[in-house]
Amino acid sequence: MATQNVLCFWAKKSEDNAYHYPLLYHMLDAFAVCREIWEKCLHESARQSIACRLQLSEMDADAAKWVSFWVGLHDIGKATPDFQGNSDSLKQELARAGFTFNSRPQTYHGTATACILQEFFQNSLDRDLAKKISVTVGGHHGKFPLSVERQETRLYLGDRLWNDARAELYECMIDLCGMRDVPTPKGSPGNAFFMVLAGLTSVADWIASSEKFFPYQVKHDLESHPDYARLKAMEALDKLGWTGWQPASDLFDFQKLFTFSPRPLQVEAISLTKDLKNQPCLVIIEAPMGEGKTEAAIYLADSWVTNLKQKGYYFALPTMATSDQMFGRVEDYLEKRYPDSRVNFMLLHGHAALSAEFKILKDKFEVNNSDADKKDPNYDNASPGVVASEWFTSRKRGLLAPFGVGTIDQALLAVLQTRHVFVRLFGLAHKTIIIDEVHAYDAYMTTLLERLLEWLAALGSSVVLLSATLPKERKDALLKAYQNGLTGQDKSIPGEVIGTKYPRISWTTRDKYNARTIETSEDSKKELQLQWVNGLLPEGDTDFELGESLRAALTDGGCAAVICNTVDRAQQVYDALKPYFPEQDAGDGYPELDLFHARYLYGDRQDREKRTLKRFGKDECYRPRKRAVLVATQIIEQSLDLDFDLIVTEMAPVDLLLQRAGRLHRHQHKKDRPGKLKTPTLWICQPEIEDGVPCFGRGTEAVYDYHILLRSWLVIKNYVGQKPINIPGNVEELIEEVYEEQSCPPELSDEMKKKWETSRDALERKRDRYKSTAKSNRILPPYYEDEILEDFNHELEEDNPKIHATLQALTRLSESPSISVICLLGDIDKPCLDATSHQVLNTQTPLDVSIVGELLKHSTQLSHKTIVHLVIKSNALVFPAWRKEALLRHHYLLFFNERGNCKSEFPEYKLSLNDELGLVISKKEE
Repeated sequence: MATQNVLCFWAKKSEDNAYHYPLLYHMLDAFAVCREIWEKCLHESARQSIACRLQLSEMDADAAKWVSFWVGLHDIGKATPDFQGNSDSLKQELARAGFTFNSRPQTYHGTATACILQEFFQNSLDRDLAKKISVTVGGHHGKFPLSVERQETRLYLGDRLWNDARAELYECMIDLCGMRDVPTPKGSPGNAFFMVLAGLTSVADWIASSEKFFPYQVKHDLESHPDYARLKAMEALDKLGWTGWQPASDLFDFQKLFTFSPRPLQVEAISLTKDLKNQPCLVIIEAPMGEGKTEAAIYLADSWVTNLKQKGYYFALPTMATSDQMFGRVEDYLEKRYPDSRVNFMLLHGHAALSAEFKILKDKFEVNNSDADKKDPNYDNASPGVVASEWFTSRKRGLLAPFGVGTIDQALLAVLQTRHVFVRLFGLAHKTIIIDEVHAYDAYMTTLLERLLEWLAALGSSVVLLSATLPKERKDALLKAYQNGLTGQDKSIPGEVIGTKYPRISWTTRDKYNARTIETSEDSKKELQLQWVNGLLPEGDTDFELGESLRAALTDGGCAAVICNTVDRAQQVYDALKPYFPEQDAGDGYPELDLFHARYLYGDRQDREKRTLKRFGKDECYRPRKRAVLVATQIIEQSLDLDFDLIVTEMAPVDLLLQRAGRLHRHQHKKDRPGKLKTPTLWICQPEIEDGVPCFGRGTEAVYDYHILLRSWLVIKNYVGQKPINIPGNVEELIEEVYEEQSCPPELSDEMKKKWETSRDALERKRDRYKSTAKSNRILPPYYEDEILEDFNHELEEDNPKIHATLQALTRLSESPSISVICLLGDIDKPCLDATSHQVLNTQTPLDVSIVGELLKHSTQLSHKTIVHLVIKSNALVFPAWRKEALLRHHYLLFFNERGNCKSEFPEYKLSLNDELGLVISKKEE
């Protein structure tokens, strides 16, 4: 057993330096935590995959021991002069025993671990495997040690006495972890395995480092510590919310899960579960809005969790608003599916702390734990119900929970070169990832998505991609990316799969690509009429033609939406429509003219979102009884279940026009639509013609590429006032006419041909730039054949708009940077939340959680290039006590007077805060 010298090595110490926790004990704690995660939280598919990669027996006990042993050794690099010298009292004790502490450069203990373990492992493991395991475990603080760093560190590991002590420490671990007679791993387990091991090492270390669960005051001897550590590990995982859920043994009937009969698309998905039940795969569902893609995806995920024993799923959406909406739907599913289990379920985005639904789940978890503390400590205290553990709300931990809903950004961060990127990959491994609104992602995000699909395939994860409309070229690239991750080969897609007609389900497994055309339900079939409308804003006292047209269309009542491409335009249109719709009660207690966009303070935006869903959603009893008009931005085109009798839209890419039209006559049970609005009609604001080419407006052209707008306009012109668009019959041809590579049509005018060519060249340059940036920022692929651990370390910083874009871990690339601002009254000396209370906020002490929530409710996004630059320069979160709050990280302060005018000076522009309009950015008058 260990000598006193080895037991003098410490790993942790209490804040007051009263207690030092022995290094050997901490390594045994990490071993125990890893074993518990393996047995309680890594499900069958993950365990079998690891055992297979290590060429160990199908029984996973040997793999469990090796992986936990490697994880336990993560901190052996602390048995070095540099680290042990950080405690004066123990340094003196070690010096009396003969250990030397010479002056030297600082040695990072993770790098030291890699050096030490490589030497020890070479006696039992293949040389290459020994090096990779050592480097992987040594990277547990987020970054793999480089060869040049390891080479230098070897010079400062101490003399022979230090080496002998570490060898004794290593032998103690072998004995105490029961490793003497365990069969040795062989072969090369692959890059995906090393990411899982790295993630598991960091997580086990985080948990084993908690003084709450592993007190630093030791009251027992070494021989009894392994059993003690196992009990503490069990307690920690239970209290932190890791345990309580296991995959179900049998599939549920679709109707039992969702309480309605499956639609044609969902019938196909049910059929597909029988064909795809034995292996991970990628499924792409392309179908019109309202066909039930969400339920089909959840059912597919449920089948893989059940059949493959996967560890849950993550539902990724394009925005925080759509994530909030999906959160409730998935919670309902989990309550039905696992009524007797404690299911940890997370909402993952920057403002998740403000979700009332999410807070309820967090409170349930705390009550659960509080009640459990009163019970017998040996009692299984995982009370049933859907809950949310606070531990998983930390920035890097959310994807570790078995179930989650959040933004696509959380998943894309798993392939950006950031610290602890492997923790996110570990969180996604052996799950199903559902990604909605795939058509909405640009060249930058799509390039990241392709790398994500490669890694998910290699990690044994299944994927479902959902889209109403997806160009064939993009669909094929996504299928190929997943296939590359499975096999490391670029397999071509057969012609019959490429040629499968829309709407369709396409999929790929390790063996092949496949696709089927889907029947469309009668409810989703539409003959969509298009009509040009004049959307020009009035000048002076002139009439607003769009206002006149809307008022005439709604004489018999009805609900209309006016969808604008920018917040500024939405605010202007709303103001211009007010004389035409002045009533403050549309029969539902709300005004007949309403406004909804993303530049309200977050608390106000939440209220307006709920109001919008209530007024124009599925439940007809809340619908306005008189006429009503909602002016909104693209915020309503994605995933929100809304229904309008008439929609007006600015010109947009054709796929987004179809997406917006999906909110038109969405619910076919509404038989009492006004007579003038019984035919689904999309009014499109007609662009002006300048110098022989269409002008779509500065704001629209800043949001969408001109070339795509031009091609969309050319296609749409053939339908406006002439023939209806058949949905789904015409959808694919419209998409391909706009997005398929083709030369300039010869029938265009000379001016139009020139604009076609120049805009196409500009688009190609932008796409190339976006793709190049994404390729520079993303991690290497799982099939990378060189030293992936060596080339994995370009560290990008998350969420920091102050640094240059080339150093940021951006999940979205934009020509206009975006920042979060907190809008307060008063000034830097006396900041207040609102004018009514005049409560001055304390800036000197850490913030109460309720105040943090209120500050977030007073935040919004700014993306005006000039103003953003000036705010970053001069309006940082200046209070040190506030900067320490993780939820406020990288927020900026703006102060307003009681009239709503911003106190900061911006050349040419002024900012004002308005309850009705939100944050208004306007040009200063000359």
